Amino acid sequence: MNILSNKKQALKGSPKLLKNKVAFAVIDDREIIKHDLVKYIVETYTENTVYNFYKRKCDILGFYKEKDIDDAINDAYDQGYELLVVMKNGTFMNSSFFFENVQKMLDNNIALMGHILDCDDEYYFVHEQCFFLNLNSWKLAGSPEYFSDNYDVTNIVRSPTNFHDNYTPHWIRQDDGLADVVTVLPGGYMISELLRADYNVSPFTELRPLKWFTYHGDTMKCLMKSLSLNAKEYHHGFFSTETEIIEEVKLNDDIDTLISIASAFHPFKVIQKSHINPKNILMYDISKEAIKIYQRMLMAWNGKDYIELLNGSDFNYRTGHTEGLAQKSFNEMKEMCDWEKFFDEVCGKNIDFLRGNLLTETFHKKFLNFVNKDDTVLFHVSNIFSYEAETYYYDIFQRFFSFYNLYLQMKKHTKKTIFKGSVFNLKNYVSTDDMQLHHWYSKATELALTPWQKERLPDFKKSLKKREEEIFG
Repeated sequence: MNILSNKKQALKGSPKLLKNKVAFAVIDDREIIKHDLVKYIVETYTENTVYNFYKRKCDILGFYKEKDIDDAINDAYDQGYELLVVMKNGTFMNSSFFFENVQKMLDNNIALMGHILDCDDEYYFVHEQCFFLNLNSWKLAGSPEYFSDNYDVTNIVRSPTNFHDNYTPHWIRQDDGLADVVTVLPGGYMISELLRADYNVSPFTELRPLKWFTYHGDTMKCLMKSLSLNAKEYHHGFFSTETEIIEEVKLNDDIDTLISIASAFHPFKVIQKSHINPKNILMYDISKEAIKIYQRMLMAWNGKDYIELLNGSDFNYRTGHTEGLAQKSFNEMKEMCDWEKFFDEVCGKNIDFLRGNLLTETFHKKFLNFVNKDDTVLFHVSNIFSYEAETYYYDIFQRFFSFYNLYLQMKKHTKKTIFKGSVFNLKNYVSTDDMQLHHWYSKATELALTPWQKERLPDFKKSLKKREEEIFG
């Protein structure tokens, strides 16, 4: 299975996918939902997952009914895809979960990965909420069906331990002989045939907490699960290493003010790579720890030992971030310039700090206290508006509208603002001179990947127009 690109990635970034290799088939069962809030939760989790992987070069094969899963598998193979992700509405999947489990498939000859349930004399069940299928292996194994009435299945030996309860084995393997079963549940025959063809089948093993499902067939179970997720105490912490590559760019503007997230060496690298010399720097973040570290960095640190700065701060490394990666980030920074001289120059600028949530209108207004109508601003928003891992409970139009509001506010209150970052389907650098209302309409249309987003699109366009009128009169 050849699906990963060798294209350079950020120090702490996800791998890149090759085009036309991975497809998502979404199982749409929203007709069973009996509660408006459950419907919103299900659609929001789904669209965030779908868009996240769409922007990573996965194709959306289509929206299918559960009974048509075999059609989806055949469609994906016929269209030349190598990996099919079958995902039911209500599934949220972080990209780290996806890539870690895909890598496990590649490294271990795994043809099928998913929620593999031991159902005793009903054999094994592949839960339709989510599974990954290597389509070439599936074809070589004889194209076994997900729904099959064939009970001729191999014996399986399973781990004595479980992820939870007693039906979620950590691993399964083929055993001698045929299984004695009363029936075979969906996916069971597929498991058997893949094992017989000398492929491995595995449950999801990597980063399992980064994927969840709404179980929306049970209204109160879904609402309780959502409440538990949203009530979980969350520490934003500090990103000690960049999760995005900062490319070289030549801006045709003299930048008065740089507004930057308090993360790794972002403001320093943006200044270097953009060839700017701002008089003012405004550091912002939602994280109290990140703001404190940057206050120490710019007001008390000598610029010599980044690890010592981190170790002397009250923070824990984010998942996947390590001291070694942090040191690599610092080494990369020092190779870019005469570091000590540059560091002293940056620390000598007019620097302010602002803490808040960039998705909120109240925080947008606070930035206006640090700019004026004569300023040209470079505003680094990073991937905040389209970072599904921490915004899975906001729908895509809501977050797109939030950026639109910030864009309009900065357009009104500065000479020009250039936004840098990964904001949905916009360019990596987009300025307040670039976009008119019809451009926003077009971008919103591109974002409508799901049936429900397409239904809401006309009303969303009215909201875009109305917000422009409210801000500019």
